[in-house]
Amino acid sequence: MLETTLYVDEADRVDGVGDLDRVVDTGAQVQETPEALLEQMDESSGARRVVSLAELRHDMVYAGPSSYPLYEYKRTGGGDEPVATDDVTDRIGGAELADRAAAVGVDAGVVNPTLNLGLSEVNNDRFAVELASAYNDWLLSELDDQPDLAGNAVVAPQHPDRAAEEIDRLADEDDIVGVQLPASGLLPPPGHRQYAPLYEAAETHDLPVAMKSTVGNKSFGQQYWWAQSFAEDFVYQHAFVQMRNLTSVLFEGVPERYDIEFVVQGAGVGFVPFLTYRLDDHYLELGYEIPALTKLPSAYLSESFYWSTYPLVQPGDETPYVAAMVDTVGPENVMFASDLPHGVTDVPETVVDRLAPALDADEMAAVMGGNAERVYDL
Repeated sequence: MLETTLYVDEADRVDGVGDLDRVVDTGAQVQETPEALLEQMDESSGARRVVSLAELRHDMVYAGPSSYPLYEYKRTGGGDEPVATDDVTDRIGGAELADRAAAVGVDAGVVNPTLNLGLSEVNNDRFAVELASAYNDWLLSELDDQPDLAGNAVVAPQHPDRAAEEIDRLADEDDIVGVQLPASGLLPPPGHRQYAPLYEAAETHDLPVAMKSTVGNKSFGQQYWWAQSFAEDFVYQHAFVQMRNLTSVLFEGVPERYDIEFVVQGAGVGFVPFLTYRLDDHYLELGYEIPALTKLPSAYLSESFYWSTYPLVQPGDETPYVAAMVDTVGPENVMFASDLPHGVTDVPETVVDRLAPALDADEMAAVMGGNAERVYDL
């Protein structure tokens, strides 16, 4: 049983969301569809033709057959019963997302894609570039009348030069505050030198790089193909994806070469102490293999990496597991994320309640909004 020595004084504790000046959600998702992307593509585009021939089926456009129907998990409350028919939709744009966010107490948000989290697994690099551009144009149109929402522009890692051009194209847009580098299925991993143009563009425009892991993709070859169900895939994919990618980013010296802040999404914070220890331990043991770094990996993680809260993954008792993890990682490096519009979502009230044992008022304000405001220049 975890000792409860984390508790802060009652006088320093946040009692609820009402005590916070602003809640910023860095993990919500718009929900684009192939139809939405098609609307943004030129009539003569080869990618438009491919999407049309695929009969607008997402599984033919992105990662191939999945172990679960996309969006189906969003249609339930996590149990067996589907949500009301009126609440079921494939496309969720800026207006609907803003309404859902406001309903749970979110004041502002930095939104991410849904379909295009699988962009790394599109085989044709030219096709991937066009999908990214179409998504970003659709996103801008959806954010036009949503002053409380901004977005991460997605880029196609298959073609880093074109990814850099896309960052250059969008960097002056007020509604674009970061770059989404699709984390799942990223080959080669993101520390590879081929991504230099992408990182150089992000650094030039002072845009943080977000990496949100997803599930149901071929991120781990044999493991994926032998998963018998969505549930089996869902247990490990998010954290495994991020551990693989972050080890590459750190040991290949990306934060030593580029002044970039990374936002790690979708895997929570539970894996972070374990990963940090392993990175430091093996750097100290095998540092001669890692000449790109001049200090411990944990130092770079502390300076330039941020972890989203979703998913909390805590039992419903009073033992403060999540609070302990956030306290260990450092609240100055954690950002609130809801994962809206999924059926199972971490709302601000729940997150504040779970973190209250370990965080004083200033730390809670940083996690629930202040860190995002600073990193994304909101």
